[in-house]
Amino acid sequence: MTIDGFDPGSRDAFSSFSDETSTRLFSLVERISARLEVKVDGLDCLPEGRTLLVANHAFGWDVIFPMAAIYRRLGRRVWVLGEHLWWEIPFLRRLAAAVGLVDGTPENVDHLLERDETVLVLPGGLREAVKPRELRYRLLWGDRYGFIRAAIRNQAPMVPLASVGADDWFDLVGNAFARGERLLHRKSIPIPRLFPVPHLVPLQFRIGSPIAPRYARASSVDEVACTSMRREVEGALHEMLEEALARRAGINLHVR
Repeated sequence: MTIDGFDPGSRDAFSSFSDETSTRLFSLVERISARLEVKVDGLDCLPEGRTLLVANHAFGWDVIFPMAAIYRRLGRRVWVLGEHLWWEIPFLRRLAAAVGLVDGTPENVDHLLERDETVLVLPGGLREAVKPRELRYRLLWGDRYGFIRAAIRNQAPMVPLASVGADDWFDLVGNAFARGERLLHRKSIPIPRLFPVPHLVPLQFRIGSPIAPRYARASSVDEVACTSMRREVEGALHEMLEEALARRAGINLHVR
């Protein structure tokens, strides 16, 4: 028996989601969003049916804001593919599972997309979330292609979601994973070091145009097809981040 009564099966899609908990939490998030003047643009870009949202990852859980906006304004649940580490944190994992966090396994992705759900993936994972300040807004996706294979396998459009502002809130220093390995002797648990006073930079989220898979389902195991599709999605998200950051700095990239 776990300390918080958490059932390992709660990692799976649908098993622990609670409409009541989600409604209460996302209502609170929307009020905080209004107070902080958080902008979530491009909701009309979300296609109907199965959708794979692909976002950059900042320190913290900033994606709760677009999740709340989609749930409250469009009535659509957003399932987030979470790191395995989430399920080692008592009590917090129960809340996360109740509002749509699921273990990021191929089985869960297929289970959700087959039922025409909206799934959000953060390909950079923890490594991108705890990156040092020198790498702000860099996409650190490494060799992660599972989400591309899932999109092709389920013929689900991929929709880039750009998060701007959250990367600026804290100044993270050094290699968090090397620090975790040195202090805890665990390679998978990062220990971020940050300056405790946040920079309250406005948060902006932009949902981009859908990118439909250009290959048949069987191509989900084809390395060339997966590499091509990932470059397209990665490039689209990078362009959105670049444009948003330039606009924030008062630079118009479209001037010729």
